[in-house]
Amino acid sequence: MKKLLLVAFAIVLASCNQTKIAYINVEDLMKDYEGTKALEETLKAKQDAMAKELDSLSAPFQTKVQEYYQNAQKMSAQKRAQTEQGLQQEQQMLQLKQQQASQTLQQENQELSEAITKKVDSFVTEYAKLKGFNLVLGTSGNGTVMYGDETLNITNEILVILNEDFTKK
Repeated sequence: MKKLLLVAFAIVLASCNQTKIAYINVEDLMKDYEGTKALEETLKAKQDAMAKELDSLSAPFQTKVQEYYQNAQKMSAQKRAQTEQGLQQEQQMLQLKQQQASQTLQQENQELSEAITKKVDSFVTEYAKLKGFNLVLGTSGNGTVMYGDETLNITNEILVILNEDFTKK
């Protein structure tokens, strides 16, 4: 019985040796991929543009608030209440625009990040098939792959090809 288990174990080990495995450090790949860098630059530019737009809207509001505080003591109670209500409504509109801008950026970031991830996943699948890998693992830091011989790490190969493809477009 023990001999049978030993033979079965040896067969399993022999079949494992025929499996071609590699891994990719996903964190490094995404950090150094030109597509990710371009995405970050695009989003930063949009964020800066939205911030400038919001600043241009909030500057007149801040001026109105300062004028109100300078003149509040000279106003009647009714005029003060009307002015405060108008300022409060304007502040709420500004806050709403800030929330909308933030949500727009988050949604765009998510959509573009998903597109990049799909592209990388698709590319890795094609690369693995072309190179005859049976299994390609993804790791992030000390995550999924606890140890991997560096000869199995194809991160740089994938990164070079992805970046070449990105710069062509």
